[in-house]
Amino acid sequence: MGKRRRHLLFIAVSLLAFVWVASVGLTFIDEGKTPPGSAFPGVPGPAVVKGTSQECGSGGCWREMVIEAGSADVANELIDEMDLSQERCSARNLLTLSRICTGSSYAGDELRVYLRYDY
Repeated sequence: MGKRRRHLLFIAVSLLAFVWVASVGLTFIDEGKTPPGSAFPGVPGPAVVKGTSQECGSGGCWREMVIEAGSADVANELIDEMDLSQERCSARNLLTLSRICTGSSYAGDELRVYLRYDY
């Protein structure tokens, strides 16, 4: 391998490393970032989605979908059908080192499904 080729390879690898470090750094700086709404699991019919929102607290921000459940039995059926009996997280994104976690909670006749980033 010639000297020029090694030099170009070094520059290319250095630029890729810089871009990756910058991407990871920006991910940690942007605390208000939430996963896209398209990451919500499908809601089985005839369940009614009352709305979605972005919420923030001391632990960061998350996206939330509110589903009208009516009773605990209906909520438990929805939780089972949507595979939300416990929080689950996707594989890590190698570019940002983040993953999307999905979970649920039931209170006051509403099933709340949330999406959040985990770093």
